[in-house]
Amino acid sequence: MRNQVLLVFVLAMPAIGFSQSKVIEGKIVADSLDGSLINIVNTSLGRGTTSDKFGYFTISASVNDIILFSSIQYKKKEILIDSSVYKKGFLIVELQLNVNQLDEVILPSLSGNLALDIKSFPVNDKYALNAPMSRQESLSHEEKLLYTATTGPGGTRFKWYGLLLGSVPLDPVINGISGRTKMLKKLNKNIREEKELETELDLRKSFLLEKCHLTEEQVYLFINYCFAQPGYRELLKDPDKLKLLEYYKKASTEFLGLLAKENIETKSDSNNLKNP
Repeated sequence: MRNQVLLVFVLAMPAIGFSQSKVIEGKIVADSLDGSLINIVNTSLGRGTTSDKFGYFTISASVNDIILFSSIQYKKKEILIDSSVYKKGFLIVELQLNVNQLDEVILPSLSGNLALDIKSFPVNDKYALNAPMSRQESLSHEEKLLYTATTGPGGTRFKWYGLLLGSVPLDPVINGISGRTKMLKKLNKNIREEKELETELDLRKSFLLEKCHLTEEQVYLFINYCFAQPGYRELLKDPDKLKLLEYYKKASTEFLGLLAKENIETKSDSNNLKNP
């Protein structure tokens, strides 16, 4: 019996020796490895580490442990620590680049007419995806200044009943007294009007040049002239754009008449100065 126990102990010694963990050193070889950190995990022990920027690493392992190498840019790779690797204590690991192949894009048949081809392309509505996004346009720099001037901490605004509750934000009150709020409102109004003017000019420039017989230099002055006329802004909002075009024809005749009259008066004044 004693001899049998001794025999079992002698046979188990190699297994006991190989079940012990020791530090395995290694080197990762891969394309474009410079600076890349590779995640290295001994899945058998549940322990991990990372390689340095040159690809060298150390990790504790025993015989039959599985080492997992993973990274975003490289394919995952598992290596079994056999007795020969365990005995050498050094491991060279080759990783392959993980190439993400895009789906093939098939274009519809094109006719060569750009206007028609654009209509044939499908248009995706980003809001149909139900993604969390705002439908409001972001504020301009001037609008942000006005918002800051008219709100207190946490976006609170001045309310008349705040006087009764004792919760009056000071910033809007101070900015109102100093005139800063009035100045910013006027600035934002001027910028909005300038944007409206430029938009209308872009839309109607060809019409104004060809049908209203205005020159390049006169078009901008004419649109400014129209914005100063009563009822013009209502025409801009009217969905019937024919009314607006008819207005431009009539207003351009008046505008050109005013320019001609001004030129005559300017020449007359100039002649009077030359011949006192």
